[in-house]
Amino acid sequence: MSEISPTTRLNQAKESMNKREVFELRKLENQKEQEIRTTQESSKKEVDRIKKDYEVEVSRMKNENETKLVKLRNSWNKKLTEENKRYEVTLADLKSNQKDQMSEIKLNHEDQVARQEAKHTEYLEKAKMKFEQEKNKLEA
Repeated sequence: MSEISPTTRLNQAKESMNKREVFELRKLENQKEQEIRTTQESSKKEVDRIKKDYEVEVSRMKNENETKLVKLRNSWNKKLTEENKRYEVTLADLKSNQKDQMSEIKLNHEDQVARQEAKHTEYLEKAKMKFEQEKNKLEA
């Protein structure tokens, strides 16, 4: 009985080999799972870092653009104020010039009317005198 049959020994060897292979496969599987977890964690950390950097950059750019916008608005407001002042001055000058021109035209018209009235009056006086002379000639 001390002898173990060759088939039993072969079966034990196969079984032992199968157990070793299963153990090694489990060990490799565990190592790969650990590598995958490590890679996932590092990838997640990297993605989080990139997101944070992106948000910081977006915030910085937003602040810069807001500053530029405020400067631009101030600049245009200043230009608009200057242009409004220039417009008011120009408008006042134009109104003054128009008023002066109207006064001059009015004076010219008044002078023309006065001259015309004087001419008419003179004409009427001459006509009256002529009439009186003709009347006197007829009466005499």
